[in-house]
Amino acid sequence: MSVRSPKLHIGINAQLLSFSGNYRNGGISRSIRGLLAGLAKDPGPHEYTVFVNGQDTIDRLGLGSPQITYVAAPWNEARPISRITWEQLTLPSTVRKMGMDVLHSPANVLPEMLPSTCAGVVTLHDLAFLHFPKVLTPAKRIYHRTFTVRSLRRATMIIAVSDSTKQDATQLVGVPAEHIRRVYTCMDERFSRLISDEESIAFRVKQGLPQGFLLYLGTLEPRKNITILLEAYARLRKNYPIKEKLVLAGGKGWYYEEIFERVRNLGLESEVIFPGYVSDADQPLWYHAASAFVYPSLYEGFGLPVAEALACGTPVVTSDVSSLPEAGAGLALCVAPDDIQAMAEAMYKAITDAELR
Repeated sequence: MSVRSPKLHIGINAQLLSFSGNYRNGGISRSIRGLLAGLAKDPGPHEYTVFVNGQDTIDRLGLGSPQITYVAAPWNEARPISRITWEQLTLPSTVRKMGMDVLHSPANVLPEMLPSTCAGVVTLHDLAFLHFPKVLTPAKRIYHRTFTVRSLRRATMIIAVSDSTKQDATQLVGVPAEHIRRVYTCMDERFSRLISDEESIAFRVKQGLPQGFLLYLGTLEPRKNITILLEAYARLRKNYPIKEKLVLAGGKGWYYEEIFERVRNLGLESEVIFPGYVSDADQPLWYHAASAFVYPSLYEGFGLPVAEALACGTPVVTSDVSSLPEAGAGLALCVAPDDIQAMAEAMYKAITDAELR
C-alpha cells in the first residue's frame, strides 16, 4: 500500500535571485534559478510561494506553474540592509499570515522569528567567513557570523551543496550530521549544449580573443586566489614556450585592487585580458573557446564553474582543497592553491597534453 505525501505550503525566500550585470548574479543566484526551474517542471503535490526582488525579476525569470505563486518584495539591490530588514522583520509575519508549513532559504540564512508551526530549511553554500574571514568585507563577516551560524543551529533541516560543506557544518558549527543532507548544486543544461567549432570561432573573433587562451571566470575577489594565479601564469610564460594569454573574466567584487596591481608589477599588461562581467548566455561560449579553464580558489562550497567548464569539454586546473575535487569529479587537475610551480605545470599540461584534453 503506497503512502501519499502530504500537501504542504512551502515558502522560498529567493531574494538573492538576481539578473544584474555584476557579482550579485553569481553562483548563489544561479543555484536559486536552477531550483525554481526544476520546481516549475516537477512541483509535486505542494503549493509554493516564492519571494523575489521586484516584478522585473519575475518577468525575467519567465517560469510559470499553477502551483507556484511569485511575490515581488521590492528592495534596492544596492542596499543589502533593506533586504536583511525585510528578511528578519517582515518575512516571519508573512509566513504566519499565509499559514506556511515550510520556509526554505536557499541562501544560508533563515529569519530569527520564524513561527514554531513552520519548519525551517536552509541551503548552506559555504562557511568562508569562518575559514577565511579576512577575504570578506567587515559587513559580510558580521552578517554571516550573526545570522548564518544561528540559522544552521536552529534549522529543521540543512541542505549542504557538497560533502565538504556538510563536513564544515559539523566540524565548525557543531551541527549534527543527521540534520544535514548533501544535494549538489544544479547546473544549467545550457552548459551541456553542443557548440560547433564554427560557432566557437565566430564568438572568439567577435570578442577579439586569441586562438588559444587560459580562462578564469568568476568574481574578482580575494578568495578566488587570482594573485597566485597571476604568479603561476608569469612562471608558465617564463619556463615554457606558450603564447596563450590569460583572460580574467567576471565582475568586480571586493578587495580586487591588488589583482590589477599584481598584473602591473609582473609586467603582464599586454598578456592579461579583463573582459568584465560575462552574461549567462555567453558563459558556455567562453568555456568552449578557451584552451583550458583555471580556478585556483582558496575555498568553495561547491565550485560550480569547475563543473560547468568540464560539462563544456574544457580541461580544468583547480585547487585540491574544500569541495573543488568533488566538483572536478576526478577529471580536473588539482593542485595546492599556494603552489605556484605546480599550478604553472598543471596549466601547461592542460593546454599541451593531447591525451588529457
